[in-house]
Amino acid sequence: MVSSRVGAALALLIAIAALALAIVAFMSTIRDEKLKPGRLVQTRVNSDYTGGPVVFPVDDFYIGYNSDFDFRAWYVYPPGFYGHMRGCKVVWDSDAVVETGHGPEGPGLYVDPCGGARFDRDGELVSGPADRGLDWFATEPGVEGVIVDTRTLYCGLGFVADPSWTPSVTPTITETPTVTSTQTLPPFGPTSTPVPTETPSITPTISATATPTRPTPTNTPEGARCDRVTSESEQG
Repeated sequence: MVSSRVGAALALLIAIAALALAIVAFMSTIRDEKLKPGRLVQTRVNSDYTGGPVVFPVDDFYIGYNSDFDFRAWYVYPPGFYGHMRGCKVVWDSDAVVETGHGPEGPGLYVDPCGGARFDRDGELVSGPADRGLDWFATEPGVEGVIVDTRTLYCGLGFVADPSWTPSVTPTITETPTVTSTQTLPPFGPTSTPVPTETPSITPTISATATPTRPTPTNTPEGARCDRVTSESEQG
């Protein structure tokens, strides 16, 4: 009788311990999901799509073609103060054009309505205040369209537009012939009539032409990860 009660008590203790472990594991999962937000998103945007970037507001990214016609998923929050502190999101403006030191950019730019920064289809900063290009999520082809992995956010290109940059100047030299006349006396005496002779001389003309060359952005380290914007509840 006693052994039965002991066995029952041990079984109860084991059950309680198992329940406690299950609760701890569940809470750990919730904590990990909170610390590591994101998921795999099936966009259903495939290679047949030829329109402008498409926004996915629930998962905070735009997906669209870059200049090489590859799909990229750009984080909707611009890097820097406005993106991470004020929660301001970029918008795609298909008609936007901006003049830069290397010529016009656009039409078609991602625009930060709070800070005024402009980013091209490759996510590169082309004008305005920002410390780098747009951050991004990894993408991979799927059966029903591009799949975006929002579990890890990667930093954008670490290039800041330099307003003092000027196009490189290349001098060109053109040779313009000019003719000068001189008088020489024939060897028959001072009473002879001078005969003018024309001697061509070459005078070089130097002109400078500006050749716009876009500065090459500096890539952030391979695999560099960035912090994503979080809500006030997540920050607390």
